[in-house]
Amino acid sequence: MIKSNKPGTGRIAPVVQKVLILSATYLLLCAILTFGISPEQHDIQIGAPAPLDILATKDVIDTVTTDELKNAAAAAVEPSYKNVDLSVVGSVSSDMEALFNRLMELRDGTVDPENISEEQLQAANDALPIQLSAEEYAALLTTDEEALRQLFNGAIISVRDTLNSTLLEGQEVSAVNRLSRALAAAGNPTALVSLTTDVIRQCIRPNMLIDEDITEANRQKARDAVETVTCVKGEVIVRRGEIVTMAEYTMLSSLGLLKEDSLDVPLLAGIAVVLLLIMGCLALYLNRYQKRRMTPATLLLLSLISLLVTGLCMGFSRWNAYMMPLSLGFMLVAILFDQRSALYFNIALGFVASLLSDTSSSLFSVTMFSVLLMSMVSGPVVLAVFSRRTQRLTTLLAGVLVGISNFICTLAVGLINSADLSSVLTNALWAMSNGIISAILCIGLQPLLESLFNLATNSKLIELSNPNQPLLRRLLLEAPGTYHHSIIVANLAEAAAAAVGGNALLARVGAYYHDIGKLKRPIYFKENQLGDNPHDRTDPRVSAAIVTAHPRDGALMAQKAHIPEPVVDIIRQHHGDSVPLWFYDKAIKQYGAENVDINAFRYEGPRPRTKEAACVMLADTIEAAARSMPDPTPEKIDALIHKLVNNTVSNGQLEKSELTFNDLEMICSAFSTVLTGVFHERIEYPDVTLPPREEAAPAEAPQPEARPVEAPAEDSEPEPSADEWEMVEEVAEDDD
Repeated sequence: MIKSNKPGTGRIAPVVQKVLILSATYLLLCAILTFGISPEQHDIQIGAPAPLDILATKDVIDTVTTDELKNAAAAAVEPSYKNVDLSVVGSVSSDMEALFNRLMELRDGTVDPENISEEQLQAANDALPIQLSAEEYAALLTTDEEALRQLFNGAIISVRDTLNSTLLEGQEVSAVNRLSRALAAAGNPTALVSLTTDVIRQCIRPNMLIDEDITEANRQKARDAVETVTCVKGEVIVRRGEIVTMAEYTMLSSLGLLKEDSLDVPLLAGIAVVLLLIMGCLALYLNRYQKRRMTPATLLLLSLISLLVTGLCMGFSRWNAYMMPLSLGFMLVAILFDQRSALYFNIALGFVASLLSDTSSSLFSVTMFSVLLMSMVSGPVVLAVFSRRTQRLTTLLAGVLVGISNFICTLAVGLINSADLSSVLTNALWAMSNGIISAILCIGLQPLLESLFNLATNSKLIELSNPNQPLLRRLLLEAPGTYHHSIIVANLAEAAAAAVGGNALLARVGAYYHDIGKLKRPIYFKENQLGDNPHDRTDPRVSAAIVTAHPRDGALMAQKAHIPEPVVDIIRQHHGDSVPLWFYDKAIKQYGAENVDINAFRYEGPRPRTKEAACVMLADTIEAAARSMPDPTPEKIDALIHKLVNNTVSNGQLEKSELTFNDLEMICSAFSTVLTGVFHERIEYPDVTLPPREEAAPAEAPQPEARPVEAPAEDSEPEPSADEWEMVEEVAEDDD
């Protein structure tokens, strides 16, 4: 498919695809965690009995009770006062004397004390700052003036005495009441006592005022000294049947446990930040160490595994947190992507799964710690098993070993935290089951994900190496020379890849398929020709076009057959952008060097990008050259290998292959070992005519009539020659 180079056309850019995948994964994980962590909401009303026991899902402050205790502590603080104001005594005395004089002025004889009208009473009250009742006005008019003077003067003296002994702000009412009782106890008429009390109340003022700043500071200290009332995680807020109070209702609302409440914003914010940190750290690692392999398809695979494992953990946590399939993500990533990356991936998923664990007492509970510990320990256990083989049965073995490690981890944590051995053992047995559950789920999901993403896992590569695969079967029948060449190249590439720490199985399978493009025109390739060479009568430019097209043709055929992309890359890269020198030289001789463009003779490339592709390229070159050696001795083979490898390096074909010079030396050594075995010496079979085989008849059976041995017919199939027997033995050895 031809892609457009114009901006805004064609497919979405890979960077944009990755951003979209990461964003969608982040949002979906947030949703799963929110749903898994968010508590159940209840229909609760103040003053109504609770339908069930409701526990705190996290530490929550009882704000109502705490505020009540703080207000009580502040109210109990004694106020602080400023210094005594000496001017208050004279001022209050003057005010009282002036008001008493105005009362005396009402005794002008114009009002009949026995018949006071409302107008007269209202007129008197309008002239005074206090309000007189009819009884008080009558008593004022009928009492002897001298008696009134003594009463008023006595009241002034009493108030002055009170102020001289200091009157605190806030104690005015109690002082007035005390003075009123003293006046009544002296035998004064009730109406006059009431009138005098009103005058005292109107004029009296404290001479020691409260220092508001100091008092408020003391009250704030009292408030701060009150401990906050907190309901810890797992504590019962309200029990079934109890009447719900305002304090309990407020705590339930702050925890988001009421149906009328909205989402718990702090919870959502915490989940979002934690998940962002986890995904950010994992993304940094993958970008640093797996950047080349981190295609949108690979990122989608990892995202799908993350969502799948998190969703399964959420489901299992509702039953028992220790049963969460923690190792499933590690197993899938190790098998389908990369074992080293699976370690970091496992730790990240462990943190996510721990958030879903069923804790009961505090944020970092025993269950959460156990989940994290199991996740960290299970990774190296699985890696130790998968480092040697990754067959289906190996996955089940890894699950059993993970279960054992989970049992030990949970038992150890439980013994440290609890003395209840029965409960600890129960949790440990549940934890043991999650390893086996993870393995079973992995075995079921692995083929599905392999097929969905067309991955080059070891299981898939072993399946592709079967000679009955359609493309390999066609190669055997339609291009047997190429098939035999591919077998030898596969042996060389596998040995080389194993020597430099590459994927030996991928190199072998890539070598099996690297020349399948020759199926399109098999007769144009030397190993499939039986004497007649069509290139002898073909223009060298056309011949070069036919030959250099086979990597592209092979890649298209492999993609059509749904061969994994790493194998397709080897097919596409195994010649790099090198030049088939035979046709280029022929063109120069035929048309002249000035009329020949070397770029028209190059393979399309690209150059090998991986160790496996480079090993296949070198193996392909060396096998073809070694086949034509007249006398392949070990010394000649070793010299040829080094020469061809050096030529490939000097041509720049291995610049992007990640191989070092030390790797190249190990590859040469591996090639030499394999080719020396291929070209080993054989004895020459003598031309001997064997006599007919005589078989002894059973003792008890009747002897059959002897018949002469017939000579084979002239047109019967001839016996294979020594060279043909040698080829059969070599193919058998390669198949083994």
